[in-house]
Amino acid sequence: MPEIQLEANPHQVAKDHDSFSFSDSDTDSILSTACLPKDVTDYETENGRTYHAFKAGKYPFPNDQKENDRLDFQHHIWSLTMNTTLGLSPPNEQDASPQRVLDIGTGTGIWAIDYADAHPESTVIGVDLSPIQPTFIPPNLSFQITDIDDAWTFTTPFTYIHSRAMNGSIPSWPSFLKKCFDNLTPHGYLELQDLSIPTSDDDTLNPDTGLSQAAQLLLDGTTALAHPFIDLPALKPLLKAAGFTAISEERYSWPSNTWPRDPRLKEIGALNCVSMREGIEGMLMGVGTKGLGWSEEDVKLLAAVAREDLGNRRVHAYWPVTVIYAQKPGVGSSGGSG
Repeated sequence: MPEIQLEANPHQVAKDHDSFSFSDSDTDSILSTACLPKDVTDYETENGRTYHAFKAGKYPFPNDQKENDRLDFQHHIWSLTMNTTLGLSPPNEQDASPQRVLDIGTGTGIWAIDYADAHPESTVIGVDLSPIQPTFIPPNLSFQITDIDDAWTFTTPFTYIHSRAMNGSIPSWPSFLKKCFDNLTPHGYLELQDLSIPTSDDDTLNPDTGLSQAAQLLLDGTTALAHPFIDLPALKPLLKAAGFTAISEERYSWPSNTWPRDPRLKEIGALNCVSMREGIEGMLMGVGTKGLGWSEEDVKLLAAVAREDLGNRRVHAYWPVTVIYAQKPGVGSSGGSG
């Protein structure tokens, strides 16, 4: 099938313990894994993958080295998407020095490490359920093991809160955004970088494809586990409802492979294909077995078929990606629409 240059539509293809956290103090030093209780570091093993031990069973995606390597690889895709920046909001500008920065769902900590390196005058804290972060980190960075669904107990508000790829992990977005709002300084920024399940504009990702069925499994499984995926366009009204103003939004696409003609989308698609083919089984395993009662064998079979679709250039799938940031009004401000 011949390729045709994409035009206005970038997707057009022509006809080709109960609660556990560390205290939030500027004098706290990083706590190594050796300092943590065994009920935090003794990871659960299921179906050949490991999962967090603290609040075990809450987050259905793996935390083993295979997944961690993939997340670090995906960090490069995010950077390429945003033209080598760590974010789009003002705290990411070169001369910005936000006093306190919170990275929610920090994972391997790669974003927090890069941000702390780039902004040495800022104090950066990364939080996650899994202690999978490295020991050797910038002196202005620390990590905490905590559950963001619990009440937040930070003693000092943040100038900038960052969250990435938390869709499918948040039980209540209104509650989550209110916590972010309440824990920001006046004029502070919240930035959400997220993606939804794959789709297509030309129905080549149809219900008969394994990738479409895998996407449906993710939707159904995360819903059954009370952490449903949301439509990314819903973020803007939810931010407004939480009290945020000056809302800015940018939308991107991560193609499933190199099917687009556009060179930049083709590059992102090539990287995303590697990432998703490596990660699809881990994404499906927990939500399929825990959420929907699937067997390990059935999940692996679906993942194998989905991997074939990820490499099929006749399937013009892409992941909708949104980067949206907003500001908390100043004291006495009446706010306004974004």
